[in-house]
Amino acid sequence: MKFSFIFFLGLLAGCASTTTPKAPSTQEPPSLTQLINHSLFTLEFVPAQQQLFQLPQQEQQKFIAYVKANRLLGESDELILYNYIESSLDGFTYHGDTLTASQALEKAHGNCISLAIVTQAYANVIGLETAFQEMTSEPVYAKEGNLVFIANHFRTKLYKPLKKQEGKIAFIRPGVIVDYFPSRGSFYSGSADINDLIAKYYSNLAAEALLQENYNLAYSLLTKANTFTPDDPELFNLAAILHKRVNDQATTHRIYQSAFDHQLESLNLLSNYKSLAEDIGNEMLVEQINQKLDLTEKDPYQLIVLGETEALSGQYLPAKKYINQAIDKAPYLSEPYVALAKIRYQQGHLGATRRLLEQAIKLERDETQRSVYAAKLASVFTKKK
Repeated sequence: MKFSFIFFLGLLAGCASTTTPKAPSTQEPPSLTQLINHSLFTLEFVPAQQQLFQLPQQEQQKFIAYVKANRLLGESDELILYNYIESSLDGFTYHGDTLTASQALEKAHGNCISLAIVTQAYANVIGLETAFQEMTSEPVYAKEGNLVFIANHFRTKLYKPLKKQEGKIAFIRPGVIVDYFPSRGSFYSGSADINDLIAKYYSNLAAEALLQENYNLAYSLLTKANTFTPDDPELFNLAAILHKRVNDQATTHRIYQSAFDHQLESLNLLSNYKSLAEDIGNEMLVEQINQKLDLTEKDPYQLIVLGETEALSGQYLPAKKYINQAIDKAPYLSEPYVALAKIRYQQGHLGATRRLLEQAIKLERDETQRSVYAAKLASVFTKKK
């Protein structure tokens, strides 16, 4: 498993959030629980919050012994925890499953949310203060019909324990950031706290249940996540998709419109609401959403997702606009060139396709990924002979 860590001072004020300032609303937005059509679903059992961070007793004792031994050597708790997970989780592999701490340790795999939960479980044992950062990296998403699912990336901030000093006020919090499966080109998208992490656990499982058409479980997990982050636009988006899947179009539209009216927006929500507006032929609403999308600050990977989504709908002009914006923001990334190559190939522009794939191969540092791009290039021009 690959970890990275960064020493930090303060709250990393140099990182800018991608959240667009929200205009004040004249009325309080309705809660998501008020918008959901509860009569369509039955509550099912979901894991309790406490279960997420439970460690096996033997593992907890092993960790406490490690902490005590390293404290005697003068190590600070945040570095002790970092070193422990780096050595103990060395055999972990990335897997898309979202797991509790005990499950992740037992299976020796999981996604970044699972690893953040594991880290928090250890931090809880020694009372170490933590925070989180949400990152956007190469998008992991599924396009099913007109629905888009995008997974973001979490990393943990381990704060150095505060030492009380008479007459002094500390404004700077030293510590380390633990990044699970770090990748080139990750972009900071916002700070997060323990409630965000817990909500992400439940919402990831809700999305998985939704894809498996287990709608009662998706509903149960979604409403559980909502208790931790009631104003999360991603949960509004997931709830709207759930109602669309059970053919409750009125509630689908009401959830999207409520989020839209009260500036509870995300790229996922706006993209899916736009698809709904296109399906029902509401051109005025499509234009309103397009205006919001244009005003929303986006990192390169979010632009790639928007571009590929437009291309899948045959909207090549806006697709190229988004992908070219991604190239302008991050000309060193290979991914937008590959995305644009797909579009140019679909349009029959083989010369441009070749040039873009060749540029992607030049920029890509990972040998395996370069081989994938080279194979795509060979495949395209073999088919055309």
